[in-house]
Amino acid sequence: MKGVKGIQYDNAAQRKTYVGYVYRAGTEAVKKNHLDQLDEKHSLLHREGKIHIHDLEAYGQTYNCLQMDVLQGFPYERLMTFSNHRKITEIFNHFRDLIVKLGNEQSGGMGFPNFDEDIAVLVDRLDIDESAENLGILKDSIESFIDWLNNARERCGQVTYYVSLNLGLSTKKIGRSTTKWVIEYFKNSSPEILKPNIIFKVKKGINYNECDKNYDLFCLALESTCKKMIPTYLLFDSKTNEKYDPKKVAIMGCRTKVADNLFGEPCSTGRGNVAYISINLPRIALEIDCDYPDKSGHEKLDIFKGKWTDIAISVKEILIDRYHQLCKLESSDFPCNHKYNLWINNFETVESLEEIFKNGTLSIGFIGLSEALEIMSGERYYDSEENYSDALDLVRYMREVVDRFKFEHNLNFNLLGSSGEFISGRFPEIDKQYFSHDFIDKDFYTNSFHVNVDSGLHPIEKIAIEGPFHRYANGGCISYVEFSSAPLNNTEAISEIIQVGIDNEVNYLGINFPLDKCCNCGNVGTFDDCFSCGSKDVLRIRRVSGYLEELEFFTAGKKAEVAFRKPNL
Repeated sequence: MKGVKGIQYDNAAQRKTYVGYVYRAGTEAVKKNHLDQLDEKHSLLHREGKIHIHDLEAYGQTYNCLQMDVLQGFPYERLMTFSNHRKITEIFNHFRDLIVKLGNEQSGGMGFPNFDEDIAVLVDRLDIDESAENLGILKDSIESFIDWLNNARERCGQVTYYVSLNLGLSTKKIGRSTTKWVIEYFKNSSPEILKPNIIFKVKKGINYNECDKNYDLFCLALESTCKKMIPTYLLFDSKTNEKYDPKKVAIMGCRTKVADNLFGEPCSTGRGNVAYISINLPRIALEIDCDYPDKSGHEKLDIFKGKWTDIAISVKEILIDRYHQLCKLESSDFPCNHKYNLWINNFETVESLEEIFKNGTLSIGFIGLSEALEIMSGERYYDSEENYSDALDLVRYMREVVDRFKFEHNLNFNLLGSSGEFISGRFPEIDKQYFSHDFIDKDFYTNSFHVNVDSGLHPIEKIAIEGPFHRYANGGCISYVEFSSAPLNNTEAISEIIQVGIDNEVNYLGINFPLDKCCNCGNVGTFDDCFSCGSKDVLRIRRVSGYLEELEFFTAGKKAEVAFRKPNL
């Protein structure tokens, strides 16, 4: 080990600490042990960079992420004897406690599927009167909670908690106030306030049309996005999502969508992703291009489907093995879930953990569709109708195979458009050992089905191209539009992009732009050196993979990607 200074970031939320150094040393040993115990053909796929088994250290030990059911096991009786003031503060103390404990009990993030409605329900059930004093305490508590989510770097001694607040639908007074306070505080805070991930659920009849009760909250969300890129938008009027009840479905971020369920109605509350594995699409294309240089593009595509299917079958086998190992554990291995019933079924009453985790998802992800198609055809997939049709056909095919896995094994398999924060750099780094190609030399692969980050396409054109892929990536995906600078006060532009997203089947939508702050004089904007004082000491905020972070701490692959990014003009 190289010591604390030698730590290489796996994600941008990490910081170098002694505890993190020790944790990393143990993690690497655990990962190696798990790989050594896998079937050799499976471990070799990971070691050679054809796939990436995410959260490998958690294999058979825990699940990935969870949209918490915070109402089901909330400690109502304990709080009922408290004063109104204490009831309110204890709500958020409880949330902090859940987040910290789940941070030790699972490998991934935590979501509040309806943060606004949950607060309204808790205020009602705890019989807290809506006096001006109590509303002021609630507002302060929400703002303090946001500060804590942004600043707490306690997980594994080095990482912030990845928490998503889904909101925007509650029409109750307290629910509306909660959404207003969350967004206003984030909008008016300094650039250093980067978290939590705030997701605004867009739904006509509730908040999208001018006559809707929560239209004012939608407008406030647009103002905040123009200034700080947050919130992002989950689009329930899109063809991809219109079948879902928006109050029952939420999203963790660009990586995880848990909706359809073989064992119950479509919902997210009390459900999560069990595990996911990403497949390196450019690697398959590089092998085909090397072995079959004289084949046509369509012939290469047919070979690609066969090779991908072989890998996907192995990925499926790994995920099933991981799932069965997880289900062999005891309820007592999940004390926080057991105590507060955060999953859809009760840990205390189930005969087997399979009754819990069968409701979770097993995701097969992919990265680098754009590079893969260009390697095989010689042109970007969005440069011709023929190539675009091939790209859609390939992702459609992958979804069909994954759906077949779902029904063959009676498990919630889905297809994930991987955000690829770590693997965007890991895959090309390994591929350099086997191949020489311009796509590898740029040191990153493009997320999921996204167009190249240097495309320079108009925002509407970019969304129109990426939108149809969303219908197939049912395990989670996102489309971004990149601006050259903050579109301050240009809410019409953001609203138009959202409508274009709805029209083009987009599931989840985000707006990106560089956000810089001079650490010397405090100026905010987009600049190399401060335009006011000339200082080079600049805090640079960028979106990495679904969340905001300081550019300094990006992984090598994501730093390379940022250098290539061009605005969508």
